[in-house]
Amino acid sequence: MHRVFSRLFVVLGLLVSTNLFAAAPTITSFTPTSGGAGTSVAISGTNLTGATVVKFNGVAAASFTGSTTITALAPAGVTTGKISVTTAGGTATSSASFTVAA
Repeated sequence: MHRVFSRLFVVLGLLVSTNLFAAAPTITSFTPTSGGAGTSVAISGTNLTGATVVKFNGVAAASFTGSTTITALAPAGVTTGKISVTTAGGTATSSASFTVAA
């Protein structure tokens, strides 16, 4: 019984420590600052490695790749608003808005 509990605590400890020690991401800039659906946007910042979600004004990117710089495709139905990136360390939100071109 003791062996089962010790293994359980080790697994739980690893899960908790992974989330507790992940550095918070930041978005420092993105380019271009405007476009429409399908626009490829380069997002720069810190601690972006392992991103799980990229959103444009709350709408998930059509796709994204990268770690230190993320390249994301603006989704269909994109509207003007902030860009966010979620990692194990939390969610970073841009200070500037991505503007949808008329």
